[in-house]
Amino acid sequence: MDALTRSRTKTMKPLNLYSRSIAAAAALLTLPSLALAQSAAAGGGLVQMLIMFGGIGIVMYLFMIRPQQRRAREQRQMIENSQAGDNLLLNSGFKVKLKHKDERYFRVELAEGVIAEVDPSAVTMNSTAMENRANEAAERAAAKKGGRNRNN
Repeated sequence: MDALTRSRTKTMKPLNLYSRSIAAAAALLTLPSLALAQSAAAGGGLVQMLIMFGGIGIVMYLFMIRPQQRRAREQRQMIENSQAGDNLLLNSGFKVKLKHKDERYFRVELAEGVIAEVDPSAVTMNSTAMENRANEAAERAAAKKGGRNRNN
């Protein structure tokens, strides 16, 4: 062995665990892209791949994004329709009574004489509105059932 080879072997350090894991991750990340590039070039499957990604995007929109937007809209409407005197459930688990509603905060009563200000986004459920809707639905069902009995 000549002097140059010996000096190279002495200065080269073995890869530590961190470097090995980065190298392995880089190899794993590049393999799928190489496989896709070969299949697209070989079979002309670029259009198929774009259709597949478009389909995945549509499915994600239908099953993930749209329901989340609907829940956010319902939450916003519930907060806007809350009135003083409503019983609310906060995301912390506290059942409170709404005393004052402002644009930036709700003033709620936690217990007799214990008032706190909370962010409106902390409201999980308006119990009063839910009870009112349940009562209205029960009245409609009773009226509908009563209407059938009168016709018979």
